[in-house]
Amino acid sequence: MCKYKGGESKGLIVPRTIKFAELLDRVHQIGNINSMEDKVSLKFSVLVASNESKHIKIEDDDDVKFFMKYNSEVTPSKLAPLLVRTDFMDMIDFSEVDQMHGGDNGTERNEVSVYSAPPILGCLNTSAQLSIMRLGGESEPSCEHYWNQIGEQNRYNEAGVNDGEAYLDRGFSRSEKNPKITVGQIFSTKKALLMELQLMALRGHFEFKVQLSCTKGLVVVCCQRPCPWRVRASRVGEYSFMIVRCTTIHECDLRFVSDNHRQATAALVATSFNRKFKDSRTIYTPSDIMRDVKHKFGFSIHYSKAWKARELALLSIRGSAEEAYYILPAYCYELERMNPGTKTHIQTDENNHFVYFFMEVGACIRGFRSSMRPVIAVDATHLKSKYKGVMFVANAFDGNRNIYPLAFGIGDLETDASWHWFFTKLHEAIGECPNLVIISNRNVSIENVWNKVFPTAQHGICFYHMKENMKRTCKLKKHDHILMHFEKAAKSYSIAEFDCHFRKIKQKEHVAQYLEEAGLHKWSRAHMNGRRYNVMTTNIAESINSVLRFARMMPVVHLIGEIINLLVKWFIERRDLALNYTTTLCPNFGEKKLRNRLEDTARMNVVKVNNAQYNVLDGYMNGLIDLTNNSCSCRKFQLEQLPCKHVVAVCRFLKVNVYLKASRYYTRKIWMDAYSDSIYPVQPHRMWDIPEDVRSQVVLPPMARVMSGRRKKLRIPSHGEGTITRKCSRCGSGGHNKSTCKNNIPLRNVS
Repeated sequence: MCKYKGGESKGLIVPRTIKFAELLDRVHQIGNINSMEDKVSLKFSVLVASNESKHIKIEDDDDVKFFMKYNSEVTPSKLAPLLVRTDFMDMIDFSEVDQMHGGDNGTERNEVSVYSAPPILGCLNTSAQLSIMRLGGESEPSCEHYWNQIGEQNRYNEAGVNDGEAYLDRGFSRSEKNPKITVGQIFSTKKALLMELQLMALRGHFEFKVQLSCTKGLVVVCCQRPCPWRVRASRVGEYSFMIVRCTTIHECDLRFVSDNHRQATAALVATSFNRKFKDSRTIYTPSDIMRDVKHKFGFSIHYSKAWKARELALLSIRGSAEEAYYILPAYCYELERMNPGTKTHIQTDENNHFVYFFMEVGACIRGFRSSMRPVIAVDATHLKSKYKGVMFVANAFDGNRNIYPLAFGIGDLETDASWHWFFTKLHEAIGECPNLVIISNRNVSIENVWNKVFPTAQHGICFYHMKENMKRTCKLKKHDHILMHFEKAAKSYSIAEFDCHFRKIKQKEHVAQYLEEAGLHKWSRAHMNGRRYNVMTTNIAESINSVLRFARMMPVVHLIGEIINLLVKWFIERRDLALNYTTTLCPNFGEKKLRNRLEDTARMNVVKVNNAQYNVLDGYMNGLIDLTNNSCSCRKFQLEQLPCKHVVAVCRFLKVNVYLKASRYYTRKIWMDAYSDSIYPVQPHRMWDIPEDVRSQVVLPPMARVMSGRRKKLRIPSHGEGTITRKCSRCGSGGHNKSTCKNNIPLRNVS
């Protein structure tokens, strides 16, 4: 005869492959047992005869496997519960069995209470005799009333159990669709529990409301009364919540089903789709969110809610713009610690509000000093985050014609003060650089301050910006013939060819005057010296602005993080690329150009003038080579510092190594040295070890007025600047490429 005295019963779901140590930890957790003070023993009973059973101890992994296998093979009437023995009396006293069995205990139909369900974890008094409690079948006479009361209400549906789980609490109903809530299930916080309930309601196409919510418990019920669906949870521990009762059957009226859903909150939508925003380059609009919510849950949300969900998702991943300024000193400290030689500067006003930021990466500065041509392109681009601002960039060209970033800065506007501050920090970073050339657009502030910080440097103007400014200032039409002559004059290598085209430009005196005032040596190849290495534009600066176009929408710390991650990627890829090549010069620039010029020399005649000078006849523009001065009359050799076709012909004629005539900056070895150092990304915030003096630094957001309305993300195009519509190679439509294509493509007929 079964006589159950004292103790508490609880249910839990465990994997069939659970280990003994994991099962013991679950028992300690759900039974609130102190593993340091209390000894726990696990047993289960096996029926060996009609009225006789044996207790089997569970002490290792093999015992657990046997326990799981036994319960999976026996009939429901012979299932063996797991029995737990401790050295103390359990918290809840059930010594009066009749109180649990008799009368109405307040449990609604199809509702399972964790304290009245069939015992799966029986924490028994040490003085009490171990009892065998059978699940889902007939019980001994003394328990007959109790089992009959709940047996019909909570019949177990075998089809509801996943193959990878052992569903130990056989009293829970599995009749609802895709159940996610079970009795005994523990959630880390009340918020996590509510989130799971909301997802369950969305999938089950019903709505609920909170009937009771406090620090100790939570009760939610179906909105359509008298539908019996309800869930009750109580707090366990400091923050966790456990399901103690749940009714799983719905009797909702379908007349009230609508296309909207009260549980489809912006926070829930943000949590469901926040993985879409982890890549800063992904364009995921509110319209995309509306479409995916409809597809995933079958409900519609308003555009404003989708917009709010997007903002919440971005906030959860990137944090707020204000937080980014607060942790900026700590981030900079960690960045400098991870990358030796890296320096950052943060300037604030008297009230600790952010003003300027400057960053130089040690590996980049060392590579520039040893392996880069002394030509720097500077530019600025607008930031699109909450507090806006301007990002300053300084870049160089490596020997393979790749972007080589040197320094980055952040300020409020492109003013004389901001550019002077950036140039000052840049000068401190690179030091005195002989034969330095700075190339920029015709920004007034750059013109005013560059020579104050770099008095020995030369300044050049970007050819493209010069052309656009001339069109706007001189009011030229898009296809004016003056523009054609300007391009040819700017790209001419010889003075004679330049004068030929500039005479055409002088037909419009105001255009010629504008170009002369800007300085012919700043934009014309024919009038510049070899120190510029034939770099005509600031495309390298413009290109990195384009690469960071999505990162410029992020808070300041995440913007810096994206820059560092980009540098990490570039350094690894280019270092590996340089190691894989065996050419003498860089493969995509110097080596490629010399090979193309070598093909042209087969039809050239070389005439020796003296031991140092040679005349090369190419049928179009002959070249006079002076090997002593390393010069050619075509001037391409001097400007590029790379052998032109005339020099290649002479080297071939004399059987001289043509690579010796190329600048060291174009060699593969120097290119490899530029990326020899490694750049390390900053570790997650929780891994930082920040000293107290850095923690005490206060950086507040800049004193900028945040304008109302949607922030603009596209700049105003310059005069005469058009847009090019790209055609997708996947679907053939315009406005996107195949990597972002979302259009459906019909299946092709296979004949």
